[in-house]
Amino acid sequence: MSNAVTRVNLIDMVLCFSRALDLLHPSILDHHLRVAYIAACLAQEIGLDDHQVQEVLIAGALHDIGTVSSTQMLALLDHAMDNYRLPADTLLPDIHRHGEEGYHLIRDFPPFSAAAEAIRFHHVNWEQGRGEQFHGLAVPVASHILHLADRVAVLPEAREHILLQRDRIRRTVSGDSGHRFMPRLVQAFESLSDRESFWLDLVYPDKGPLIRQHFGRGEVILDLDALHRLGGLFGRIIDYRSPFTATHSSGVAATAGALGELLGMSAAECGLLRVAGDLHDIGKLAVPLEIIDKPDALTREEMQLVRQHAYYTHRILSTVPGLETVNTWASLHHERLDGRGYPFRTRDIPVGARIVAVADIFTAITEDRPYRRGMTADAAKRILQQQVHEGAIDGDVVKQLILEFEQLLEVRHHSQHPGRRVPLSA
Repeated sequence: MSNAVTRVNLIDMVLCFSRALDLLHPSILDHHLRVAYIAACLAQEIGLDDHQVQEVLIAGALHDIGTVSSTQMLALLDHAMDNYRLPADTLLPDIHRHGEEGYHLIRDFPPFSAAAEAIRFHHVNWEQGRGEQFHGLAVPVASHILHLADRVAVLPEAREHILLQRDRIRRTVSGDSGHRFMPRLVQAFESLSDRESFWLDLVYPDKGPLIRQHFGRGEVILDLDALHRLGGLFGRIIDYRSPFTATHSSGVAATAGALGELLGMSAAECGLLRVAGDLHDIGKLAVPLEIIDKPDALTREEMQLVRQHAYYTHRILSTVPGLETVNTWASLHHERLDGRGYPFRTRDIPVGARIVAVADIFTAITEDRPYRRGMTADAAKRILQQQVHEGAIDGDVVKQLILEFEQLLEVRHHSQHPGRRVPLSA
């Protein structure tokens, strides 16, 4: 069994998920970390305290989280990245909707409550002070910080050295002082932008260590319970992309944790199994939504795009110190005992990863999807036993699952549909 590590850094987790969001669309590669860096610099420049700066940093890192479920939103985002000025009747309704959706996605996790408020209004223009409110609600300064940071982040052009673009970007921002942007923040930006280091940091390719160095004071350490709650939040966001897998991660997490208990794993290891279940599909953010939502058979090319998700799960989670065990258990969920799985084709599959793999299959075949009902118990057992016979998954884990099938079905169902009874067809 693994020595379970149960404490990780909140900012490391935020930066990890921010990188995952950048996989949603080619046009936003590095965008979230750029916005996080600029926003935190602005917050610091206007004198916010360390805690407030970190709240702004979190908001910047997650500001476009509301785009995860919509191909239309991503298309608009692509257009916005290429065009600094968009007609108001084209931009505003959709942009504000994704801010609202982002707010609802993360507001219930206490360390994200302030970031959620900032994200909610991060495309509200200042409009000579009218932007202090939006539809009767107070707009926090952090939202206006994000608004300016978001625009500054998209203005640099890759084909020209960043320091040669400084004056152009400063003029663009200054020209919108009082209209788009709060004048106080424009003044702070002008002070920041005097420093060559600000611009060089902005385009530096590995901003994770840079952000930790600049804004790492007073970071929040997550214990196992808080890590599970955060993992569950990220899992819901991943599943939110598609009605086809709307609660899949929570089902895998609950099943994996319960299986671990039945197999005699420690409480800490069972907690990490739940986190691994929550995060096992984080790499699916790199898979186009139209492929995830496709109910028909996938083409060979589409299948390869889907199969890459476990690789991206590994790469994303590898950036978080202390999450090594979770990463291994999560990213090996499509490996096979006979070495014919993907993406690593390894036979070295620890027990935790074997449990997550079985929990993933069990959840996928027994949960209802919009295009089909979940399998009956007998049919699901046959599928699992066939997978054991073919050398894909662990027979001991499957044997325990089948012995406690009804109990695990209840655990899986309750995690996905709290308060609802298990359907009779199961």
